Amino acid sequence: MALGLLLSLAPLLRAQDAPDNQPLTPNGIAILDYKTGKYKEALTAIDEAESEKPGDPATEILKARILTELKDFDGAKKVLEGLNGNPALTSEWKQAQTMAFGDMCLRHRRFDEATKFYESLLAEKPNDPDIILNIVYARVGASDLLEAQWYASRLTPFDPKNPYDDHASYYFAKAAIAQATGNAQEADDAIQSARTNYGITIATRYLKTYLEVFPPSGKNPNLDMMPPPLLKPAPPTDKPATP
Repeated sequence: MALGLLLSLAPLLRAQDAPDNQPLTPNGIAILDYKTGKYKEALTAIDEAESEKPGDPATEILKARILTELKDFDGAKKVLEGLNGNPALTSEWKQAQTMAFGDMCLRHRRFDEATKFYESLLAEKPNDPDIILNIVYARVGASDLLEAQWYASRLTPFDPKNPYDDHASYYFAKAAIAQATGNAQEADDAIQSARTNYGITIATRYLKTYLEVFPPSGKNPNLDMMPPPLLKPAPPTDKPATP
């Protein structure tokens, strides 16, 4: 699941709460398809939801995220801009819209624009580690390593005393900066630390976005959740060590 999804869809997920014996709405089907990577099916479901309730922020933001995954960035932008002035756009949905804008720009490699959206959101949520991580990604993508390092310094490593610590942002920010500075082993160590401290499920969610923003050559980051080849150590050799 891409970073920003939980923030963007939290109100929608609450709206989908229903008794187990009730069928899912088209929005609910679209969410499930989106989360499992079936983006074309998700788009079909969300188009149905849009026809039933046009202008609904939940539907429109989810549709923009689906279009982003399908790399239809112009379509995603049009959908998100269409929400401006919508009386149903509460402050919570406005934050979700801003995050979706930032994520769309980040995936489109429009790093400076992405930074502006994330920074406006960070002004409202100043300690959100995932927003900070996305700014780190955007600044690394823009080759502004000094600013990326400044933002990364605001993140904290895993705290075993905090049972609510489920943000692996610190380690992936460290990995992104290490990659940009040519330190492949440090990047690999950071990702492995995220796996060790947070478990495979959380680390994989973060790794998905990491690979989407910094895709390794010759691999499909949407299918392969393992670290890119650059991060893997060299295979062992049978040659004797040089004296």
